[in-house]
Amino acid sequence: MRKCLVLIGLLVAGLLVSGGMNPALALVNYESGQLEVNGVLLLQDAKDSKSYYYLPTAPRVSTRKDGGAEMSVVKFVDPQGETSGGLLHMLITFSLPPDELAELKEALKKEKSGAKLLGPVPLHQESEGSFSVISGTLSDKGFTRSLISSGRAPVTPGSKAAVAATLTPHGATLLWESLSKPTSDVSVALRTYYEAVLPSFEAKIQADISTVYEHYSKVQNKQEDYTKRQIRDITDELVRNGVINIDILDRLPDEAANKAMQSLVDLCAGKLTEIIFDQKTGFTAIPEKEKAVEKGQLKGRQEKGWLAKLFTGTGNQKYYTDNQYVIKKREDIQRAVFNINLTRRAVVKVAVDTAGNISGLYEEFKNNPDMFRVVNLADPAFQKRDVYFRIDGDYSDVFQKMMNFSGVAIRKAYADHADATGELIFTREDIREGRLSKSWRYARLGQKDASWLDYDYRTTWSIKGSSTVSDPKDGTSWRQSSDPIVTIAPPLTRLDLEVDADRFLFEDAGMRSAMLEVSFKIFGKEKKQRLAVMRSTDAESVSSSVVFHDPRSQVKYRVNWYPANGQAIKGDWQLLEDTYLVLTPPR
Repeated sequence: MRKCLVLIGLLVAGLLVSGGMNPALALVNYESGQLEVNGVLLLQDAKDSKSYYYLPTAPRVSTRKDGGAEMSVVKFVDPQGETSGGLLHMLITFSLPPDELAELKEALKKEKSGAKLLGPVPLHQESEGSFSVISGTLSDKGFTRSLISSGRAPVTPGSKAAVAATLTPHGATLLWESLSKPTSDVSVALRTYYEAVLPSFEAKIQADISTVYEHYSKVQNKQEDYTKRQIRDITDELVRNGVINIDILDRLPDEAANKAMQSLVDLCAGKLTEIIFDQKTGFTAIPEKEKAVEKGQLKGRQEKGWLAKLFTGTGNQKYYTDNQYVIKKREDIQRAVFNINLTRRAVVKVAVDTAGNISGLYEEFKNNPDMFRVVNLADPAFQKRDVYFRIDGDYSDVFQKMMNFSGVAIRKAYADHADATGELIFTREDIREGRLSKSWRYARLGQKDASWLDYDYRTTWSIKGSSTVSDPKDGTSWRQSSDPIVTIAPPLTRLDLEVDADRFLFEDAGMRSAMLEVSFKIFGKEKKQRLAVMRSTDAESVSSSVVFHDPRSQVKYRVNWYPANGQAIKGDWQLLEDTYLVLTPPR
Protein backbone atom coordinates (compact mmCIF):
# COMPACT_ATOMS: atom_id res chain seq x y z
CA MET A 1 0.00 0.00 0.00
CA ARG A 2 2.86 2.34 0.77
CA LYS A 3 4.28 1.84 -2.74
CA CYS A 4 0.89 2.67 -4.22
CA LEU A 5 0.67 5.96 -2.32
CA VAL A 6 4.21 6.94 -3.36
CA LEU A 7 3.31 6.21 -6.98
CA ILE A 8 0.17 8.35 -6.67
CA GLY A 9 2.22 11.29 -5.40
CA LEU A 10 4.73 11.03 -8.24
CA LEU A 11 2.08 10.80 -10.95
CA VAL A 12 0.01 13.67 -9.56
CA ALA A 13 3.14 15.86 -9.38
CA GLY A 14 3.95 14.95 -12.98
CA LEU A 15 0.44 15.89 -14.10
CA LEU A 16 0.65 19.25 -12.36
CA VAL A 17 3.88 20.02 -14.16
CA SER A 18 2.75 18.82 -17.58
CA GLY A 19 -0.68 20.46 -17.20
CA GLY A 20 0.86 23.91 -17.38
CA MET A 21 -0.37 25.22 -14.00
CA ASN A 22 2.07 28.08 -13.60
CA PRO A 23 1.96 29.44 -10.04
CA ALA A 24 3.24 32.79 -11.27
CA LEU A 25 -0.02 33.44 -13.10
CA ALA A 26 -3.00 34.94 -11.30
CA LEU A 27 -5.84 32.48 -11.74
CA VAL A 28 -9.40 32.57 -10.45
CA ASN A 29 -11.91 29.85 -9.64
CA TYR A 30 -14.42 29.14 -12.34
CA GLU A 31 -17.39 28.05 -10.22
CA SER A 32 -16.75 28.58 -6.54
CA GLY A 33 -16.40 31.82 -4.61
CA GLN A 34 -18.03 34.24 -7.07
CA LEU A 35 -19.60 37.35 -5.54
CA GLU A 36 -21.59 40.25 -6.95
CA VAL A 37 -21.01 43.48 -5.05
CA ASN A 38 -22.34 46.87 -6.17
CA GLY A 39 -23.26 45.29 -9.50
CA VAL A 40 -19.67 44.17 -10.15
CA LEU A 41 -18.72 40.50 -10.49
CA LEU A 42 -15.91 39.44 -8.15
CA LEU A 43 -13.89 36.30 -8.88
CA GLN A 44 -12.12 34.35 -6.14
CA ASP A 45 -8.40 33.72 -6.36
CA ALA A 46 -7.60 30.07 -7.09
CA LYS A 47 -5.14 29.81 -4.18
CA ASP A 48 -6.44 32.28 -1.62
CA SER A 49 -10.15 32.08 -0.78
CA LYS A 50 -10.12 35.58 0.75
CA SER A 51 -8.57 37.33 -2.27
CA TYR A 52 -10.74 38.56 -5.13
CA TYR A 53 -10.42 40.17 -8.56
CA TYR A 54 -13.08 42.33 -10.14
CA LEU A 55 -14.37 42.10 -13.71
CA PRO A 56 -15.18 45.59 -15.09
CA THR A 57 -18.73 45.95 -16.29
CA ALA A 58 -18.17 47.80 -19.59
CA PRO A 59 -15.56 49.88 -21.46
CA ARG A 60 -15.73 53.63 -20.92
CA VAL A 61 -14.04 56.87 -21.98
CA SER A 62 -10.84 57.36 -20.03
CA THR A 63 -10.58 60.28 -17.60
CA ARG A 64 -7.70 62.62 -16.84
CA LYS A 65 -6.36 63.44 -13.40
CA ASP A 66 -8.35 66.68 -13.38
CA GLY A 67 -11.58 64.73 -13.89
CA GLY A 68 -12.08 65.57 -17.55
CA ALA A 69 -12.75 62.92 -20.16
CA GLU A 70 -10.04 62.08 -22.69
CA MET A 71 -12.27 62.88 -25.64
CA SER A 72 -12.37 65.58 -28.30
CA VAL A 73 -15.24 66.37 -30.67
CA VAL A 74 -14.72 69.17 -33.21
CA LYS A 75 -17.28 70.42 -35.70
CA PHE A 76 -16.06 72.55 -38.63
CA VAL A 77 -18.18 75.25 -40.23
CA ASP A 78 -17.41 77.13 -43.43
CA PRO A 79 -17.45 80.95 -43.74
CA GLN A 80 -21.20 80.79 -44.49
CA GLY A 81 -21.82 79.03 -41.16
CA GLU A 82 -22.68 75.63 -42.67
CA THR A 83 -21.23 72.45 -41.18
CA SER A 84 -18.42 71.25 -43.40
CA GLY A 85 -17.10 68.27 -41.44
CA GLY A 86 -15.94 67.11 -38.06
CA LEU A 87 -13.37 65.26 -36.03
CA LEU A 88 -13.74 62.70 -33.23
CA HIS A 89 -10.94 61.40 -31.03
CA MET A 90 -11.27 59.47 -27.77
CA LEU A 91 -9.38 57.07 -25.53
CA ILE A 92 -11.16 53.97 -24.17
CA THR A 93 -10.27 52.06 -21.00
CA PHE A 94 -11.64 48.92 -19.37
CA SER A 95 -11.39 49.53 -15.64
CA LEU A 96 -13.27 51.10 -12.74
CA PRO A 97 -12.90 54.79 -11.85
CA PRO A 98 -10.99 55.40 -8.59
CA ASP A 99 -14.10 56.45 -6.65
CA GLU A 100 -16.08 53.37 -7.68
CA LEU A 101 -13.10 51.15 -6.91
CA ALA A 102 -12.82 52.57 -3.37
CA GLU A 103 -16.54 51.96 -2.77
CA LEU A 104 -16.20 48.41 -4.07
CA LYS A 105 -13.38 47.63 -1.64
CA GLU A 106 -15.41 48.83 1.34
CA ALA A 107 -18.50 46.92 0.21
CA LEU A 108 -16.46 43.71 -0.16
CA LYS A 109 -15.20 43.96 3.42
CA LYS A 110 -18.78 44.25 4.65
CA GLU A 111 -19.93 41.37 2.46
CA LYS A 112 -17.18 38.97 3.55
CA SER A 113 -15.01 39.47 6.61
CA GLY A 114 -11.29 39.46 5.90
CA ALA A 115 -11.73 39.58 2.10
CA LYS A 116 -9.46 41.80 0.04
CA LEU A 117 -9.64 43.13 -3.52
CA LEU A 118 -6.41 42.61 -5.47
CA GLY A 119 -7.43 44.48 -8.63
CA PRO A 120 -8.94 43.71 -12.03
CA VAL A 121 -8.93 40.12 -13.21
CA PRO A 122 -6.01 39.54 -15.63
CA LEU A 123 -7.49 39.64 -19.13
CA HIS A 124 -6.08 38.38 -22.42
CA GLN A 125 -6.83 38.74 -26.11
CA GLU A 126 -6.01 36.31 -28.87
CA SER A 127 -5.48 38.63 -31.84
CA GLU A 128 -6.18 41.97 -33.45
CA GLY A 129 -9.80 42.96 -33.79
CA SER A 130 -10.76 42.34 -30.15
CA PHE A 131 -11.74 46.01 -29.90
CA SER A 132 -14.32 47.49 -32.27
CA VAL A 133 -16.50 50.57 -32.68
CA ILE A 134 -20.22 50.09 -33.28
CA SER A 135 -21.83 53.16 -34.82
CA GLY A 136 -24.10 53.92 -37.74
CA THR A 137 -22.49 57.32 -38.21
CA LEU A 138 -18.87 56.22 -37.97
CA SER A 139 -19.31 53.09 -40.07
CA ASP A 140 -21.27 54.69 -42.92
CA LYS A 141 -19.03 55.84 -45.78
CA GLY A 142 -21.50 58.60 -46.51
CA PHE A 143 -20.96 60.07 -43.06
CA THR A 144 -17.34 59.20 -42.33
CA ARG A 145 -14.29 59.94 -44.44
CA SER A 146 -12.00 57.75 -42.35
CA LEU A 147 -12.09 55.76 -39.11
CA ILE A 148 -8.98 54.60 -37.28
CA SER A 149 -9.05 52.25 -34.30
CA SER A 150 -6.21 50.59 -32.45
CA GLY A 151 -7.94 47.22 -32.88
CA ARG A 152 -6.58 45.87 -29.60
CA ALA A 153 -8.59 45.78 -26.41
CA PRO A 154 -7.23 47.71 -23.38
CA VAL A 155 -6.95 44.61 -21.19
CA THR A 156 -3.87 45.44 -19.10
CA PRO A 157 -4.17 47.86 -16.15
CA GLY A 158 -3.67 51.44 -17.32
CA SER A 159 -3.85 50.61 -21.03
CA LYS A 160 -6.11 52.50 -23.42
CA ALA A 161 -7.52 52.00 -26.90
CA ALA A 162 -7.75 54.90 -29.34
CA VAL A 163 -10.53 55.84 -31.76
CA ALA A 164 -10.23 58.64 -34.32
CA ALA A 165 -12.56 59.59 -37.16
CA THR A 166 -13.00 62.40 -39.68
CA LEU A 167 -16.60 63.11 -40.59
CA THR A 168 -18.49 64.52 -43.54
CA PRO A 169 -20.80 67.52 -42.99
CA HIS A 170 -23.81 65.24 -42.46
CA GLY A 171 -21.84 62.86 -40.26
CA ALA A 172 -20.57 65.67 -38.03
CA THR A 173 -24.10 67.03 -37.58
CA LEU A 174 -25.54 63.60 -36.73
CA LEU A 175 -22.75 62.72 -34.31
CA TRP A 176 -23.00 66.07 -32.49
CA GLU A 177 -26.73 65.61 -32.08
CA SER A 178 -26.32 61.97 -31.03
CA LEU A 179 -23.86 62.78 -28.24
CA SER A 180 -26.39 65.14 -26.67
CA LYS A 181 -28.89 62.27 -26.21
CA PRO A 182 -29.06 59.80 -23.27
CA THR A 183 -27.88 57.01 -25.61
CA SER A 184 -25.45 58.04 -28.32
CA ASP A 185 -24.78 56.48 -31.71
CA VAL A 186 -21.28 55.42 -30.64
CA SER A 187 -20.61 52.24 -28.67
CA VAL A 188 -17.37 50.35 -28.21
CA ALA A 189 -17.23 46.56 -27.89
CA LEU A 190 -14.54 44.36 -26.39
CA ARG A 191 -13.88 40.69 -26.92
CA THR A 192 -11.42 39.24 -24.44
CA TYR A 193 -11.09 36.38 -21.94
CA TYR A 194 -9.70 35.47 -18.55
CA GLU A 195 -8.26 32.20 -17.33
CA ALA A 196 -10.04 30.25 -14.61
CA VAL A 197 -9.38 26.99 -12.78
CA LEU A 198 -11.85 24.14 -12.42
CA PRO A 199 -11.52 20.43 -11.63
CA SER A 200 -11.54 18.63 -14.95
CA PHE A 201 -10.98 15.12 -13.50
CA GLU A 202 -12.06 13.91 -10.10
CA ALA A 203 -11.70 10.33 -8.87
CA LYS A 204 -12.60 8.93 -5.45
CA ILE A 205 -11.59 5.42 -4.38
CA GLN A 206 -13.20 4.14 -1.17
CA ALA A 207 -12.66 0.71 0.36
CA ASP A 208 -14.38 -0.72 3.46
CA ILE A 209 -12.94 -4.09 4.53
CA SER A 210 -14.06 -6.26 7.45
CA THR A 211 -12.98 -9.83 8.33
CA VAL A 212 -14.87 -11.62 11.19
CA TYR A 213 -13.91 -15.02 12.68
CA GLU A 214 -16.15 -16.68 15.33
CA HIS A 215 -15.42 -19.93 17.17
CA TYR A 216 -17.62 -21.52 19.86
CA SER A 217 -16.93 -24.83 21.77
CA LYS A 218 -19.02 -26.61 24.47
CA VAL A 219 -18.27 -29.85 26.27
CA GLN A 220 -20.81 -31.61 28.58
CA ASN A 221 -19.91 -34.80 30.50
CA LYS A 222 -22.29 -37.12 32.39
CA GLN A 223 -21.15 -39.53 35.12
CA GLU A 224 -21.94 -42.82 33.42
CA ASP A 225 -19.58 -45.66 32.90
CA TYR A 226 -19.62 -45.93 29.16
CA THR A 227 -17.35 -44.91 26.28
CA LYS A 228 -18.52 -42.05 24.09
CA ARG A 229 -17.27 -39.56 21.59
CA GLN A 230 -16.42 -36.34 23.26
CA ILE A 231 -19.34 -34.09 22.57
CA ARG A 232 -18.43 -30.95 20.84
CA ASP A 233 -20.47 -28.50 18.90
CA ILE A 234 -18.02 -26.26 17.12
CA THR A 235 -19.24 -23.48 14.99
CA ASP A 236 -16.69 -21.84 12.77
CA GLU A 237 -17.82 -18.91 10.75
CA LEU A 238 -15.65 -16.67 8.63
CA VAL A 239 -17.20 -13.56 7.27
CA ARG A 240 -15.22 -11.55 4.71
CA ASN A 241 -16.77 -8.38 3.37
CA GLY A 242 -14.69 -6.17 1.04
CA VAL A 243 -16.30 -3.23 -0.70
CA ILE A 244 -14.48 -0.90 -3.18
CA ASN A 245 -16.26 2.13 -4.60
CA ILE A 246 -14.71 4.11 -7.51
CA ASP A 247 -16.37 7.37 -8.55
CA ILE A 248 -14.93 9.23 -11.59
CA LEU A 249 -15.95 12.63 -13.00
CA ASP A 250 -14.34 13.60 -16.34
CA ARG A 251 -15.37 17.14 -17.31
CA LEU A 252 -12.99 18.31 -20.00
CA PRO A 253 -11.90 16.53 -23.18
CA ASP A 254 -8.20 16.92 -22.45
CA GLU A 255 -7.45 13.47 -23.77
CA ALA A 256 -3.77 13.05 -22.92
CA ALA A 257 -3.91 14.27 -19.31
CA ASN A 258 -7.21 12.57 -18.49
CA LYS A 259 -5.95 9.27 -19.89
CA ALA A 260 -2.98 9.54 -17.54
CA MET A 261 -5.32 10.16 -14.62
CA GLN A 262 -7.53 7.23 -15.66
CA SER A 263 -4.47 4.96 -15.76
CA LEU A 264 -3.55 6.16 -12.28
CA VAL A 265 -7.05 5.35 -10.98
CA ASP A 266 -6.95 1.88 -12.58
CA LEU A 267 -3.54 1.17 -11.09
CA CYS A 268 -4.55 2.19 -7.56
CA ALA A 269 -7.86 0.31 -7.75
CA GLY A 270 -6.13 -2.87 -8.92
CA LYS A 271 -3.47 -2.63 -6.25
CA LEU A 272 -6.06 -2.03 -3.55
CA THR A 273 -8.17 -4.96 -4.74
CA GLU A 274 -5.14 -7.24 -4.58
CA ILE A 275 -4.35 -6.11 -1.03
CA ILE A 276 -7.93 -6.61 0.18
CA PHE A 277 -8.78 -9.98 -1.31
CA ASP A 278 -5.49 -11.82 -0.90
CA GLN A 279 -6.59 -14.61 1.52
CA LYS A 280 -3.03 -15.42 2.54
CA THR A 281 -1.43 -12.01 3.20
CA GLY A 282 -4.22 -9.46 2.70
CA PHE A 283 -6.77 -7.94 5.01
CA THR A 284 -9.18 -10.83 4.33
CA ALA A 285 -6.72 -13.58 5.27
CA ILE A 286 -8.45 -16.41 7.16
CA PRO A 287 -7.37 -16.47 10.83
CA GLU A 288 -5.89 -19.68 12.28
CA LYS A 289 -8.77 -21.88 13.40
CA GLU A 290 -9.08 -23.40 16.85
CA LYS A 291 -8.05 -27.05 17.15
CA ALA A 292 -10.61 -29.68 18.08
CA VAL A 293 -8.78 -30.68 21.26
CA GLU A 294 -8.78 -28.19 24.09
CA LYS A 295 -5.64 -27.97 26.12
CA GLY A 296 -5.63 -28.03 29.88
CA GLN A 297 -8.29 -30.76 30.47
CA LEU A 298 -7.92 -33.55 33.00
CA LYS A 299 -5.72 -36.48 32.23
CA GLY A 300 -7.48 -39.24 30.37
CA ARG A 301 -9.69 -36.84 28.44
CA GLN A 302 -7.25 -36.39 25.63
CA GLU A 303 -7.27 -38.45 22.50
CA LYS A 304 -5.41 -41.72 22.63
CA GLY A 305 -1.73 -41.72 22.02
CA TRP A 306 -0.11 -43.78 19.31
CA LEU A 307 0.64 -46.70 21.66
CA ALA A 308 -2.95 -46.83 22.94
CA LYS A 309 -4.29 -46.62 19.42
CA LEU A 310 -2.05 -49.63 18.57
CA PHE A 311 -3.90 -51.94 21.02
CA THR A 312 -7.35 -50.41 21.48
CA GLY A 313 -8.13 -48.72 18.21
CA THR A 314 -9.01 -45.09 17.53
CA GLY A 315 -12.15 -44.82 19.62
CA ASN A 316 -12.63 -42.36 22.39
CA GLN A 317 -11.45 -43.20 25.90
CA LYS A 318 -13.92 -44.09 28.57
CA TYR A 319 -15.71 -41.42 30.38
CA TYR A 320 -14.32 -40.49 33.81
CA THR A 321 -16.77 -39.31 36.40
CA ASP A 322 -15.27 -35.95 37.13
CA ASN A 323 -18.27 -33.69 36.43
CA GLN A 324 -16.71 -30.97 34.21
CA TYR A 325 -17.95 -28.43 31.66
CA VAL A 326 -15.72 -26.46 29.27
CA ILE A 327 -17.31 -23.52 27.45
CA LYS A 328 -15.15 -21.38 25.15
CA LYS A 329 -15.96 -18.57 22.75
CA ARG A 330 -13.57 -16.72 20.41
CA GLU A 331 -14.25 -13.81 18.03
CA ASP A 332 -11.65 -12.09 15.79
CA ILE A 333 -12.61 -8.96 13.86
CA GLN A 334 -10.34 -7.11 11.43
CA ARG A 335 -11.45 -3.86 9.78
CA ALA A 336 -9.81 -1.30 7.50
CA VAL A 337 -11.14 1.74 5.63
CA PHE A 338 -9.40 3.39 2.68
CA ASN A 339 -10.20 6.76 1.02
CA ILE A 340 -8.18 8.04 -1.98
CA ASN A 341 -9.13 11.26 -3.77
CA LEU A 342 -7.50 12.16 -7.11
CA THR A 343 -8.23 15.55 -8.67
CA ARG A 344 -6.83 17.19 -11.81
CA ARG A 345 -7.40 20.94 -12.10
CA ALA A 346 -7.49 22.49 -15.57
CA VAL A 347 -7.20 26.08 -16.76
CA VAL A 348 -10.00 27.16 -19.07
CA LYS A 349 -10.58 30.33 -21.06
CA VAL A 350 -13.71 32.22 -20.05
CA ALA A 351 -14.88 34.58 -22.79
CA VAL A 352 -15.81 38.16 -21.95
CA ASP A 353 -17.94 40.01 -24.52
CA THR A 354 -19.07 43.43 -23.40
CA ALA A 355 -19.94 46.84 -24.85
CA GLY A 356 -20.27 50.37 -23.50
CA ASN A 357 -22.08 53.39 -24.89
CA ILE A 358 -20.46 56.82 -25.10
CA SER A 359 -23.32 58.82 -23.65
CA GLY A 360 -23.94 61.62 -21.19
CA LEU A 361 -20.62 63.34 -21.86
CA TYR A 362 -22.07 66.26 -23.77
CA GLU A 363 -24.34 67.34 -20.90
CA GLU A 364 -21.43 67.22 -18.49
CA PHE A 365 -18.68 68.74 -20.64
CA LYS A 366 -20.48 70.79 -23.32
CA ASN A 367 -18.98 74.03 -21.98
CA ASN A 368 -15.45 72.63 -22.00
CA PRO A 369 -13.76 73.78 -25.26
CA ASP A 370 -11.09 71.12 -24.85
CA MET A 371 -13.75 68.47 -25.44
CA PHE A 372 -16.53 70.04 -27.56
CA ARG A 373 -15.67 72.82 -29.97
CA VAL A 374 -17.00 74.44 -33.14
CA VAL A 375 -14.29 75.71 -35.52
CA ASN A 376 -14.70 78.21 -38.35
CA LEU A 377 -12.55 77.14 -41.29
CA ALA A 378 -12.20 80.77 -42.38
CA ASP A 379 -9.90 81.29 -39.44
CA PRO A 380 -6.29 81.58 -40.73
CA ALA A 381 -5.19 79.24 -37.97
CA PHE A 382 -6.85 76.33 -39.80
CA GLN A 383 -5.91 76.96 -43.40
CA LYS A 384 -3.63 74.49 -45.14
CA ARG A 385 -1.81 74.44 -48.44
CA ASP A 386 -0.58 71.71 -50.75
CA VAL A 387 2.58 72.29 -52.78
CA TYR A 388 3.55 69.93 -55.61
CA PHE A 389 6.98 68.82 -56.81
CA ARG A 390 7.25 67.36 -60.28
CA ILE A 391 10.14 65.64 -62.04
CA ASP A 392 10.93 67.34 -65.37
CA GLY A 393 9.73 64.93 -68.03
CA ASP A 394 12.77 65.72 -70.20
CA TYR A 395 14.93 64.04 -67.57
CA SER A 396 12.87 60.90 -67.04
CA ASP A 397 15.30 58.91 -69.21
CA VAL A 398 18.20 59.73 -66.92
CA PHE A 399 16.47 57.87 -64.09
CA GLN A 400 16.44 54.63 -66.02
CA LYS A 401 20.07 54.97 -67.06
CA MET A 402 21.94 56.30 -64.04
CA MET A 403 19.69 57.29 -61.09
CA ASN A 404 18.72 55.34 -57.97
CA PHE A 405 16.30 57.89 -56.55
CA SER A 406 15.69 61.59 -56.04
CA GLY A 407 14.67 63.22 -52.75
CA VAL A 408 13.11 66.58 -51.96
CA ALA A 409 13.51 68.06 -48.46
CA ILE A 410 10.95 70.76 -47.61
CA ARG A 411 10.83 73.26 -44.78
CA LYS A 412 8.18 75.77 -43.71
CA ALA A 413 9.48 78.29 -41.19
CA TYR A 414 7.19 79.97 -38.63
CA ALA A 415 7.86 82.92 -36.40
CA ASP A 416 5.82 81.71 -33.43
CA HIS A 417 5.90 77.93 -33.95
CA ALA A 418 8.40 75.22 -34.62
CA ASP A 419 9.36 74.71 -38.27
CA ALA A 420 7.45 72.12 -40.25
CA THR A 421 9.58 69.78 -42.35
CA GLY A 422 8.94 66.92 -44.72
CA GLU A 423 10.39 64.74 -47.48
CA LEU A 424 9.29 63.43 -50.85
CA ILE A 425 11.04 60.50 -52.58
CA PHE A 426 10.97 59.67 -56.31
CA THR A 427 12.25 56.22 -57.29
CA ARG A 428 12.91 54.65 -60.68
CA GLU A 429 9.71 52.65 -60.20
CA ASP A 430 7.78 55.89 -59.73
CA ILE A 431 9.15 57.30 -62.98
CA ARG A 432 8.61 54.06 -64.88
CA GLU A 433 4.95 53.96 -63.74
CA GLY A 434 4.36 57.63 -64.55
CA ARG A 435 4.26 59.00 -60.97
CA LEU A 436 6.19 62.18 -61.73
CA SER A 437 4.35 64.42 -59.22
CA LYS A 438 3.99 64.30 -55.40
CA SER A 439 2.59 66.77 -52.87
CA TRP A 440 3.35 68.06 -49.36
CA ARG A 441 0.94 69.92 -47.07
CA TYR A 442 1.66 72.55 -44.47
CA ALA A 443 -0.55 74.71 -42.25
CA ARG A 444 -0.89 78.48 -42.19
CA LEU A 445 -0.92 78.60 -38.36
CA GLY A 446 -2.29 82.10 -38.11
CA GLN A 447 0.14 83.91 -40.44
CA LYS A 448 -1.87 86.85 -41.76
CA ASP A 449 0.27 88.18 -44.62
CA ALA A 450 1.30 86.60 -47.94
CA SER A 451 4.52 85.28 -46.45
CA TRP A 452 2.63 82.17 -45.39
CA LEU A 453 2.98 81.05 -49.03
CA ASP A 454 6.79 80.97 -48.81
CA TYR A 455 8.66 77.73 -48.16
CA ASP A 456 12.16 76.29 -48.67
CA TYR A 457 13.36 73.15 -50.43
CA ARG A 458 16.46 71.37 -51.68
CA THR A 459 16.95 68.29 -53.84
CA THR A 460 19.21 65.27 -53.62
CA TRP A 461 20.06 62.89 -56.46
CA SER A 462 21.50 59.43 -55.90
CA ILE A 463 23.69 58.31 -58.80
CA LYS A 464 24.42 54.69 -59.70
CA GLY A 465 27.90 53.69 -58.64
CA SER A 466 28.73 57.02 -56.96
CA SER A 467 27.69 59.31 -54.13
CA THR A 468 24.75 61.69 -54.01
CA VAL A 469 24.59 65.13 -55.59
CA SER A 470 22.72 67.98 -53.91
CA ASP A 471 21.16 71.15 -55.23
CA PRO A 472 22.31 73.53 -53.76
CA LYS A 473 25.70 71.84 -53.87
CA ASP A 474 26.65 72.30 -50.19
CA GLY A 475 23.70 70.14 -49.10
CA THR A 476 22.77 72.52 -46.25
CA SER A 477 21.47 75.61 -48.04
CA TRP A 478 17.86 76.01 -49.21
CA ARG A 479 16.11 77.29 -52.29
CA GLN A 480 13.08 79.47 -51.62
CA SER A 481 9.81 79.33 -53.50
CA SER A 482 6.17 80.33 -53.15
CA ASP A 483 4.94 78.52 -56.26
CA PRO A 484 2.26 75.86 -55.90
CA ILE A 485 4.16 73.60 -58.34
CA VAL A 486 7.94 73.22 -58.58
CA THR A 487 9.57 71.33 -61.45
CA ILE A 488 12.81 69.68 -60.43
CA ALA A 489 15.57 68.17 -62.56
CA PRO A 490 19.01 66.76 -61.86
CA PRO A 491 21.91 69.24 -62.14
CA LEU A 492 22.63 68.25 -65.74
CA THR A 493 22.33 69.83 -69.15
CA ARG A 494 20.35 67.99 -71.79
CA LEU A 495 21.79 67.96 -75.32
CA ASP A 496 19.53 66.78 -78.14
CA LEU A 497 21.70 65.89 -81.13
CA GLU A 498 20.61 65.06 -84.69
CA VAL A 499 23.10 63.31 -86.99
CA ASP A 500 22.65 63.32 -90.77
CA ALA A 501 24.61 61.55 -93.53
CA ASP A 502 24.34 61.14 -97.33
CA ARG A 503 24.20 57.42 -98.08
CA PHE A 504 25.21 57.95 -101.73
CA LEU A 505 28.46 59.56 -100.56
CA PHE A 506 29.08 56.42 -98.49
CA GLU A 507 28.91 54.30 -101.63
CA ASP A 508 31.05 56.67 -103.70
CA ALA A 509 33.75 56.69 -100.99
CA GLY A 510 33.57 52.90 -100.52
CA MET A 511 32.49 53.24 -96.92
CA ARG A 512 30.33 50.58 -95.34
CA SER A 513 29.44 52.43 -92.02
CA ALA A 514 30.34 55.26 -89.64
CA MET A 515 30.28 55.36 -85.84
CA LEU A 516 29.80 58.57 -83.79
CA GLU A 517 31.39 58.76 -80.30
CA VAL A 518 30.98 61.55 -77.75
CA SER A 519 33.10 62.47 -74.73
CA PHE A 520 31.64 64.51 -71.86
CA LYS A 521 31.63 65.02 -68.09
CA ILE A 522 28.74 63.91 -65.92
CA PHE A 523 28.75 64.60 -62.17
CA GLY A 524 32.44 65.47 -62.51
CA LYS A 525 33.50 62.22 -64.18
CA GLU A 526 34.73 61.87 -67.76
CA LYS A 527 32.61 59.53 -69.81
CA LYS A 528 32.75 58.28 -73.40
CA GLN A 529 29.69 56.97 -75.14
CA ARG A 530 28.98 55.45 -78.55
CA LEU A 531 26.15 57.57 -79.73
CA ALA A 532 25.16 56.36 -83.21
CA VAL A 533 26.13 53.91 -85.98
CA MET A 534 25.11 54.85 -89.54
CA ARG A 535 25.30 52.36 -92.40
CA SER A 536 25.18 52.76 -96.13
CA THR A 537 22.18 50.46 -96.28
CA ASP A 538 20.04 52.39 -93.72
CA ALA A 539 16.71 53.62 -95.02
CA GLU A 540 16.74 56.70 -92.78
CA SER A 541 19.47 59.27 -93.16
CA VAL A 542 18.87 61.13 -89.85
CA SER A 543 19.47 59.73 -86.34
CA SER A 544 18.50 61.46 -83.01
CA SER A 545 20.29 61.03 -79.69
CA VAL A 546 20.25 62.62 -76.20
CA VAL A 547 23.31 63.40 -74.09
CA PHE A 548 23.18 64.53 -70.43
CA HIS A 549 26.30 66.29 -69.19
CA ASP A 550 27.44 68.65 -66.47
CA PRO A 551 26.39 72.28 -66.98
CA ARG A 552 29.01 74.55 -68.60
CA SER A 553 31.13 71.56 -69.61
CA GLN A 554 32.25 70.85 -73.20
CA VAL A 555 31.13 67.93 -75.32
CA LYS A 556 33.54 66.48 -77.87
CA TYR A 557 32.93 64.01 -80.68
CA ARG A 558 34.74 61.96 -83.27
CA VAL A 559 33.66 59.81 -86.22
CA ASN A 560 35.26 56.46 -87.06
CA TRP A 561 34.85 55.22 -90.64
CA TYR A 562 34.78 51.62 -91.75
CA PRO A 563 35.46 50.98 -95.50
CA ALA A 564 34.10 47.96 -97.31
CA ASN A 565 37.68 46.76 -97.88
CA GLY A 566 40.59 47.80 -95.68
CA GLN A 567 41.26 49.01 -92.17
CA ALA A 568 39.11 51.44 -90.11
CA ILE A 569 39.91 55.13 -90.24
CA LYS A 570 39.92 56.77 -86.76
CA GLY A 571 38.76 60.37 -86.65
CA ASP A 572 40.12 63.18 -84.45
CA TRP A 573 38.27 64.53 -81.38
CA GLN A 574 36.50 67.78 -82.14
CA LEU A 575 34.44 70.21 -80.10
CA LEU A 576 30.69 69.77 -80.59
CA GLU A 577 29.35 73.29 -81.12
CA ASP A 578 25.99 72.57 -82.73
CA THR A 579 23.08 70.21 -82.16
CA TYR A 580 22.93 69.23 -85.86
CA LEU A 581 25.84 67.25 -87.27
CA VAL A 582 26.39 66.17 -90.89
CA LEU A 583 28.79 63.30 -91.53
CA THR A 584 30.90 63.40 -94.70
CA PRO A 585 33.16 60.45 -95.64
CA PRO A 586 36.88 61.21 -95.91
CA ARG A 587 38.43 61.31 -99.43
